[in-house]
Amino acid sequence: MDKFYAAVAGGVVMLFLTPMIYPLSKRLEVLSRRIYRIKPVSVYVDRDTSIIWAGFPRWVGASVWLPDFPETAPEDPVDWHSWAVCQGGADAYVTVLKVTISSRELATVVVDPPKVRRETLWIGDPPKGVVATNPVGGAAIDPRRIQINLEMGSAMWINPHGEPIDALGVTLASGDVEQFYIYAVAEQGGYLWRLQLPILVDGKREVLTIDDGGKPFITYGMEGFEEKLWIGEKWLKREDC
Repeated sequence: MDKFYAAVAGGVVMLFLTPMIYPLSKRLEVLSRRIYRIKPVSVYVDRDTSIIWAGFPRWVGASVWLPDFPETAPEDPVDWHSWAVCQGGADAYVTVLKVTISSRELATVVVDPPKVRRETLWIGDPPKGVVATNPVGGAAIDPRRIQINLEMGSAMWINPHGEPIDALGVTLASGDVEQFYIYAVAEQGGYLWRLQLPILVDGKREVLTIDDGGKPFITYGMEGFEEKLWIGEKWLKREDC
C-alpha cells in the first residue's frame, strides 16, 4: 500500500514539475546550439529554375545567350538555363534566385539588400552570339524581391508593383519558413558577379556569400544581340511575331 501512495505522490510531483522542466530543457537545447555555433536559422539559395518556379503556371518566360541558334529548344522554359549552360551559354537579361529561410527556434530575422561584387566582361560592342527567348505565355510573375542592377552595381527591395520597400524583417517561430526572390538584371554588357547578403538574426549579423556553386554567376544584357523567339517549335524574329 505504501508503494501505491509513493507512486501516486511521484506522479503528482512530476505533473507539477514537467511544465517547469520542459522550458528549461528547451532553454538548454538553445544554449547548446549557440555554444556549438549552430545557427537558429538555415538559409537555402536555389539556382535551379525548375525549383524556383515550381507551383507557378507554365507561362514563365526565359531568355538565354547562346553561341548560335540551335535547331530546337526545350518545351518548358524552366529547363532553358540548364540547356543553355550545356551549350556554353548563359542567362540573358535576368538571373533569378530563390532564397528560403527556415527557423529551428523563435528568431527575429532582418535581410538587408546585398553588396554586389561584379566584374564587367564587356560594355558596348557585344561578343559573338545570339539571344534565344521563350516568351511569357501569360501575365508576368513579379514577386516581392531584391532587385539587382548589374550595370550600376546597386540593389534594393521592391514589391510586386516594382516600388522600393523597406528591408525584409520577420519573426519566425520554430518550423516557420520565409521565402523571397533575387532578380539580377542587365540591359547591356556582360557580368560576372557574386552577392554578399547581410542577415541579422536576433541582433547578430551574418554575411552570406552567394555564388554559383563556388563560381560567379554570369549574366548578359540583351542589347546588341540578334534575338529570336521560340514559338510553335520554330525560331521567329520578334518583329515577325
